[in-house]
Amino acid sequence: MELIELREDRARFLLKGVKPAFANAIRRACLSEVPSLAIDEISIYDNTSVLFDEQLSLRLGLVPIKADDLSLFSVPEECECGGAGCPACQVGMTLTAEGPCTVHSGDIRFADPGVKVAFEKIPIAILGEGEKLMLEGIVTLNRGTLHAKWQSGTHCGYKNLPDIQIADHCEGCGKCVEVCPRKILVIGEAGGKLEVTDPTNCSLCKLCVNECDVGAIKVVPIEDVFVMKIDTAGSMTAKDLVAGAAAEVKRRASQLSEQLSELA
Repeated sequence: MELIELREDRARFLLKGVKPAFANAIRRACLSEVPSLAIDEISIYDNTSVLFDEQLSLRLGLVPIKADDLSLFSVPEECECGGAGCPACQVGMTLTAEGPCTVHSGDIRFADPGVKVAFEKIPIAILGEGEKLMLEGIVTLNRGTLHAKWQSGTHCGYKNLPDIQIADHCEGCGKCVEVCPRKILVIGEAGGKLEVTDPTNCSLCKLCVNECDVGAIKVVPIEDVFVMKIDTAGSMTAKDLVAGAAAEVKRRASQLSEQLSELA
């Protein structure tokens, strides 16, 4: 693994020496297998806004929620209480507001001070003069395979790393530079030969290959090296999401191994 870029909400890295199935397993785990927090159930006591209760519930359910220490929480079915409800598998939340105002995600209050919304300025509802909103609910930990509101990753994908080869008979005409949509080709100062600035940003479109009259450019995907790009919804950092995805793949592989051993 070779790191290319690491931010709070994005990670780009090279994954080497693996099959496409493994790269895809990491991608799928980042999308739906890593547990995250989300508002699961709510009880609405007063809602005189223009939004129906169902619309309000949907907006609240999709608000990204993060925790200072996510390891303190358990998926309800895997909790010691068996999903009956305890501080280890659920957190209480409330939302109270009176217009005129715009209700934002930052107005949500949680029973656990270690739990908070990832973004405080997500609009929930606009309340007019005299309109009220009063509700309470519970936040639980679960996986995106159950519902999209527990989906930790957003834009997660991979591609083969290209091997861009420039032959010695390159004339440096610059036609390929003009057609490259990612602008990764430049004409070097020394000798005017074509150079590649960032092969990880290549989309393998091969427009440069088609444009070269002398056939000096060759673009070949490296079969066992992948450029992984993982974006998060904000409920956890990209670093934690990728680490959690690897742990989930390992956990599921161990479970499969144990089941096969029992059958044998």
